[in-house]
Amino acid sequence: MLYREVKRRLIVDIESGAVLPGGALPNESALARRFEVSIGTVRRAVDELVADHILMRQQGRGTFVRRLDKARFMFQFFKIEGCDGAREFPQVRLHAFSKARATPEEAHILGLRGAASVFRIDNVLSLKGRTVIHDRIAIDADLFVGLTRQTFGQRSGTIYELYQTGFGVTVVGADEKVRAESVDDVSAKILDLPQGTPVLRIKRVARTFDQKPVELRISIVDSREFEYVSSMREHA
Repeated sequence: MLYREVKRRLIVDIESGAVLPGGALPNESALARRFEVSIGTVRRAVDELVADHILMRQQGRGTFVRRLDKARFMFQFFKIEGCDGAREFPQVRLHAFSKARATPEEAHILGLRGAASVFRIDNVLSLKGRTVIHDRIAIDADLFVGLTRQTFGQRSGTIYELYQTGFGVTVVGADEKVRAESVDDVSAKILDLPQGTPVLRIKRVARTFDQKPVELRISIVDSREFEYVSSMREHA
């Protein structure tokens, strides 16, 4: 359908940096002239991008590319909260950073070919002053050329904000699988848990446009006082 082509071309603008995170789109009339379509067609394409949390409308100001900032991270991607329902932004500490050849699993999930390399990042997340989550992250080194431990560790915003503003990689969604298991030795030491303690294992594959995988993340969660919460809502 015609609006899907308009949507695709708007995504190309965002991916290419023609419209930066936080930047405004031209108004609908200008977009309609550019794409030689009706304003209704443009509006439908923009509506879908708003529903996908890629764009946001601000009354009286226009339509903007969403930043992957703290607020969006908490709304869309961070699903751990206290058993009492309390939610807070986690304190994050970089535990390890390295570059190595991708494992077969990493290569398969991230769609890598040949002797591809990945950056492997271990983060430790704290809530309510307690160490609660051990994240193991793998990303394609060729997609994040120039990333260093210092750049990653000294970022001013969220990880996904760094991907977006530093490398032009916008995470628009993720697939997650959750299961219970016994904590492994590495995570037990990091989370200060006795061996064999039950934990949640969350396997996330974060995706950019066209469902392209850009990050594999394994999160080990001490769930004794915390829960995984997922809400399913229809788009407004």
